[in-house]
Amino acid sequence: MEELLIKLRLLLRAEIILLRIQLRRAVLQAAFYLAAVLLVVLAVGMLNVALYLYLAPRFDNAGAALAVAVVDIVLAALAVIVAGQLHLGPEVAAVETVREDVMAQLAVDAEKVKIQIAELHDDIKRIRTAVTGFFSFDSVNLASLVQWVPAIIRLLLRRKGP
Repeated sequence: MEELLIKLRLLLRAEIILLRIQLRRAVLQAAFYLAAVLLVVLAVGMLNVALYLYLAPRFDNAGAALAVAVVDIVLAALAVIVAGQLHLGPEVAAVETVREDVMAQLAVDAEKVKIQIAELHDDIKRIRTAVTGFFSFDSVNLASLVQWVPAIIRLLLRRKGP
């Protein structure tokens, strides 16, 4: 039973580590998206005016405004691309492997517990049958006593076992 608890704790730790890594990635992505938004706001506020004033004498007013808008879009697209390129990292594969191993071991342990419960259920049925047969006074015989022997032996062996 303690081994099962250790595996459950290990699974919980693996899940927490994965959650932290994914949360860290989400925060970094949000920071880059926020930076992209701030760049757009700052670019629209300051660069637009400066670039427009620079380009206005060389082009007509519409051409200068279009050039300013293209520069703003390129800067925003770069920030979005950088945010989209963030990956989880190599430690995620190791944690996922641990999680899968623990899940497989827990499945095996659950199957063992299921078998033990089925055996216990069968033992209880046999004991109930033996007790019912033993306490009915008209059927006290050697066969009713023999029913008890396997159940008692299994019970004693189970207590001595790991």
